[in-house]
Amino acid sequence: MADTTDLYFDLAVALRLAEHANAAPAHAPSFSEHQEGTTCPGGLVWVSDQGTYLMSTGQPKIPGDDGTPNLVAYAHGWGPDDEHPSAADTHIGGDDFAEHLHLHEPLGPRSASLLDLLRRGATQGFRHLVLKATENTVTVTVSRTRPDDA
Repeated sequence: MADTTDLYFDLAVALRLAEHANAAPAHAPSFSEHQEGTTCPGGLVWVSDQGTYLMSTGQPKIPGDDGTPNLVAYAHGWGPDDEHPSAADTHIGGDDFAEHLHLHEPLGPRSASLLDLLRRGATQGFRHLVLKATENTVTVTVSRTRPDDA
């Protein structure tokens, strides 16, 4: 297994999802938020099931451009029809999960929030939101290119 599993998402779609979540009047809570009776402050949900993708916590959902009831941003090479490694064989872990990435929490000490990172990245010519998963952490960055860009 590699030291990290890097997932590249289209930044424009990720920002569209984040702006939807930011403006939404209600949000789908995470499992722990539901159990604790707390509300979701708005975010992106990182999901692994039939592929690996991001979606908005915002309710009502944002429809996809293709007519699907929920817009999602698949990680490059991790769509439902892509031949990717099993998530269980990577640092992502088991095949099915949903992890909330809240929009307004700092990404680290002295760091911008996820929403600020996405907005700034889009205005500065970045093309990808990158989730870098290791055995114990997930870091969020933006990138102009993917390793397989020609």
